Amino acid sequence: MSTHEGVSVSGAFWSLSPVVAITSAWEGGINGQIAVTAVNSSIIYSYPRLLLGIWKKNYTHGFITKSKKLVVHLLRKDQLETVKNFGFYTGRERDKFQGIEHDTGSATGCPVLRDCHSYAECEVINAMDGGDMTAFLVNVIHGGIVTGGEWMTLSGFYSEAPPEWIAQYESRLSESVEYSLKIIDKIDYSPWKP
Repeated sequence: MSTHEGVSVSGAFWSLSPVVAITSAWEGGINGQIAVTAVNSSIIYSYPRLLLGIWKKNYTHGFITKSKKLVVHLLRKDQLETVKNFGFYTGRERDKFQGIEHDTGSATGCPVLRDCHSYAECEVINAMDGGDMTAFLVNVIHGGIVTGGEWMTLSGFYSEAPPEWIAQYESRLSESVEYSLKIIDKIDYSPWKP
């Protein structure tokens, strides 16, 4: 297999990934972001776990690292505005929850969106440094299906979002890649301590 073929295979995981909104809370503050690295990591049905990749420069990364709690929301295919709200801006510059109906999670104290496919309240049990991101292993401690239906994938977002949104997203992504290239190989191999 060539490097080019390897990139193509990796791209399939990227484009078919579910688009999720991640929310967290810490010391009275709340924030949220969009992520596309969220996968099941337990074969035991009654013991659900997920593995999440969170980019270190995201404001939400600090909330998760400090509180060790978060909520993963699967988004429906029709929730493009939610993706724009939580994914195109930083919580350092604006309140992403203004006008967004949400409750406080009973198990985590993190925001739970009222409008989503489903949600899982989670607690971090381990983490691994990935240079420009952190892989968080989380236990799902509470959750529910809100509306159900078909959920959004990254390729679905690209297919449905207006062209000007794609251009805006691509611009921000280019900036993020430039930052990531500087630190992606600077991995801290120290064991994670809860």
